Amino acid sequence: MSGTFASSHCSSNSTHYYPAAQEIPKAVYIFACVVSVILSVSSTFGNTMILLALRKCQSLHPPSKALLSSLALTDLFVGLIALPLFIAYYLTIILELPSYYCVVAITYARTSTFIAGVSLETITTIAIDRYLAFHLCLRYRELVTFRRVACILVIEWITAAVWSGIWFWSAAINMWTGVVGLLGFYLITSLCYYSICRGLRRHVAQIRRRVNHSESTTDFDVAQYKKTVNNMLWIYGLLIVCYMPHLTSLVIILVTGLSNSSRFALHFSGIAVFVNSSLNPLLYCWKMKEIKQIVIANINVLRNFARI
Repeated sequence: MSGTFASSHCSSNSTHYYPAAQEIPKAVYIFACVVSVILSVSSTFGNTMILLALRKCQSLHPPSKALLSSLALTDLFVGLIALPLFIAYYLTIILELPSYYCVVAITYARTSTFIAGVSLETITTIAIDRYLAFHLCLRYRELVTFRRVACILVIEWITAAVWSGIWFWSAAINMWTGVVGLLGFYLITSLCYYSICRGLRRHVAQIRRRVNHSESTTDFDVAQYKKTVNNMLWIYGLLIVCYMPHLTSLVIILVTGLSNSSRFALHFSGIAVFVNSSLNPLLYCWKMKEIKQIVIANINVLRNFARI
């Protein structure tokens, strides 16, 4: 049965082809494993702290807290599941275990694409949420409720799982839909933030004119909203930087076809994606004061507990 599985999914035209993997020096794989262990520990610890902090955070609107929790949860799964599988995948090459290589490689690939899919969907949903918060103003809290956001997040997790599983039916469809989806997420998120920035400039100008004419202004807190948008833009910008090498590798494979060099680029560009999961907790603490205070308090509790 395992032989049939390997012949079906690990042929020479697949990214999970053991002979091609052997052509890369083992020192490269060892270095990647060392880096991955560090990223796994930092991602697991950092995102656990963020999830605990989000539970206690009072300044965030519940739907926004749910979205950030979903993003932090995917980053936690990177540290707990995706990176250990990535390390196991490379260990099958380092230790020369071809009988385990294909199964571990496919398990890692399907798990990591599922987690990445949820992460991208959540980032896009956050951008749409900020867009609605600006254009709906006072109606935002009435229409964007925790229950509705939670339902959307459940649908996104299921959609990502289905998309990742499509690979077993057709790897080409899975890759093409992944590239199209990735470009679509970038486009929608960029358009949302572009529209927000343009709208904010017009809104600030209107407020200044009303103040000059001694007219009343709206109850919309522009300063607080600009701060939250700025925080989300930093998260989005970091994601673009980390995901761009992987997207570039996918596009090259689709245009030029699969080769040993493109296999190498596709798998190693995944490390850049994993870096995103380790950096996000630092970004949350840097840009969100209350999150930072709660995280520091939790770390101090852990330090005091360790001394006992």
